[in-house]
Amino acid sequence: MMAVETVFLLPGQGGYTPGLFAGDDSPEVAEVLDTVDRIAAEFGRGGVSHLLRDAGAPSAADLVRGDSFALQLAVFAAAVGSFRIAERQDVPDVVVGHSMGEIAALTVTGAFTPADGARLVCHRSEALLAHCPSDGGMVALELPAARAAHLVGAVADRGLAVAVSNAPRQTVVSGPDEAVEVVARLAAALGVQATRLNAPFPFHSPMLGVAAGAFGEAITGIRQHPLRAAVYSPVAGGYVQDDTDLKALLVRQLTTSVGFMAAVRELHADGARRFVECGRAGLSGLVRRSVPEVDTSSTVRSARSADAATPVSTLTEPAPAERPAAVVEAAPPVLDELRELYASALGYPVEVITGDADLEADLGIDSLKRAEMLGKVSARFGLGESAVDGRFVAQPTLADLADLITEVRGTAPAPTVAPAPSAEAAPTPVGVLDELRELYASALGYPVEVITGDADLEADLGIDSLKRAEMLGKVSARFGLGESAVDGRFVAQPTLADLADLITAVRPSAR
Repeated sequence: MMAVETVFLLPGQGGYTPGLFAGDDSPEVAEVLDTVDRIAAEFGRGGVSHLLRDAGAPSAADLVRGDSFALQLAVFAAAVGSFRIAERQDVPDVVVGHSMGEIAALTVTGAFTPADGARLVCHRSEALLAHCPSDGGMVALELPAARAAHLVGAVADRGLAVAVSNAPRQTVVSGPDEAVEVVARLAAALGVQATRLNAPFPFHSPMLGVAAGAFGEAITGIRQHPLRAAVYSPVAGGYVQDDTDLKALLVRQLTTSVGFMAAVRELHADGARRFVECGRAGLSGLVRRSVPEVDTSSTVRSARSADAATPVSTLTEPAPAERPAAVVEAAPPVLDELRELYASALGYPVEVITGDADLEADLGIDSLKRAEMLGKVSARFGLGESAVDGRFVAQPTLADLADLITEVRGTAPAPTVAPAPSAEAAPTPVGVLDELRELYASALGYPVEVITGDADLEADLGIDSLKRAEMLGKVSARFGLGESAVDGRFVAQPTLADLADLITAVRPSAR
């Protein structure tokens, strides 16, 4: 077994962000973009470098509707370019590609040249455009893969499939529109969050069988080279080797499920404790939901120089000396944290929570839910009394909310770690959560690493409402809740993270 410590993650769908490389004049990124533009021209298409250099470029949603070919190439270029940024500072032990990110993973590890990697993406896109039925879609469910499979079985449509297992409670189903809609309605009837994804095709479903065949025929002339680094494939369910037919794997990937959570957990079992996301698609959040106590980071904050001190996003703005003090801290890092916070709290895939999505019209987050989320936002960014300002709940998008948070906080960066509490300080949700995890693990005989903060107590851990009521006595004694514990909210909390938040709110000054 090889030693694994650092894993680089390359995103697929969801990996495109307009202007991701704005301000980056490094030769590594320029070479990637120039190569991709050159190959696009071979296929009679326009280049995509402007999409990644201009923050005002069309959004992913716009490209899904208007130019999915360009979107796929931009996703590939974003992953490869972000890898080049990341490897300035570290060398991965293993590279993992998520969905179409496998093409990028095999490119950066030498199995295919950068030009041939771009050609693979172009041939794949052409096959999808020519042979994919137009009535397919994808839906993300706040369910484990096994339970999502039961819904798929209940619908009994041969074109429907579990497409991606992302995290303990995030599974994507793909297939014909009508069948996907039935799955969404069944989920809603069961009280399960279901979110239609803004995907150009029903990836990883039997519907793409004809397209997969055309893709395979188109790439026969592309040459495979020896790997220069280890690659773990979530589709193959293991490491690939030089004698693996990697083109056949990429063809099969179009119709085969992606086991991302299983890949992360196996690599973690092999010793991986650092997962670096090459881009801004939210894979880091999926990792944190799947395995405990890991270091996750992203190339989003990588610098244009070796010290990596400046976020990519700040380089599209005037120098700090030329800007008002209130906006020296650029909003995109705040926006990234907001996206993960909302995705985790609402059970959405993080790629759905884009900065420009209207919270109510596009995501179904009404004003009541936004007011509820404001408490989490206030705690996360240390807003204090500022949060009572009605402007916060009135912001229509997360980009607007990020701008307002940045403005209110002035030059102070959003805290990523709470300050160490004094002896008299109030308990923090993180500290309470750690104690809850140990309490539940000890009482139930589970390993503590299984009791994660976002694991559903009933669906994921098998702790039914009766057992939760029994545990509430132990929780009340441990945290001195007294009569507060009779509040039905305590037993109703679905996860320990939610319970920790409630305990912290009810006991603001002492445990």
